[in-house]
Amino acid sequence: MNFKTIGIKGKFGKLLGKLYVPFYIMIYGSRFHGKSTVALMLADELVKQHRFKVLYVANEEGAKGTMQEKVVRLGINSPIGIIEDYNPKLFRDYDVVFIDSTQTTEVSHEELVELKKQFPRTSFVIINQANRDGTSKGGTKYEHLVDAIMHIENKSATMEKNRFPQGSPETIKIF
Repeated sequence: MNFKTIGIKGKFGKLLGKLYVPFYIMIYGSRFHGKSTVALMLADELVKQHRFKVLYVANEEGAKGTMQEKVVRLGINSPIGIIEDYNPKLFRDYDVVFIDSTQTTEVSHEELVELKKQFPRTSFVIINQANRDGTSKGGTKYEHLVDAIMHIENKSATMEKNRFPQGSPETIKIF
């Protein structure tokens, strides 16, 4: 069998390595540590480097002024679709869909399994909140459905799980 891989330059390439397409990534961390910021930066790199059509479901923060301020502050000018309401009917035309967050959209691990079946060529990046003890909300159920788990803490990222070749286990300052 042959599987398509793509490389990403920069910090995300060092962390993730070569992504199999489609890919499934979970980003998680505690409140105010930069999960959404890192996710938006990754979305921007996927558009710039691979011309992927990206949809960002900003259900937790909302598609409002604070999101616009974040996009401007980060210097993101890629054509990323940003919506607030979770609606899988809109996913059909996208290469990558970011769901921020699984807790606020109430996307269960069973629904993620169905999304992967319904959109077999679409990659998904899910953003999860963390419990008080630092573990991902939703437990291990989501962890088994993704290729990679990126933990965000204090504006840095560490890969806790990575099935992609050439990824790094080291902690990297993202912003």
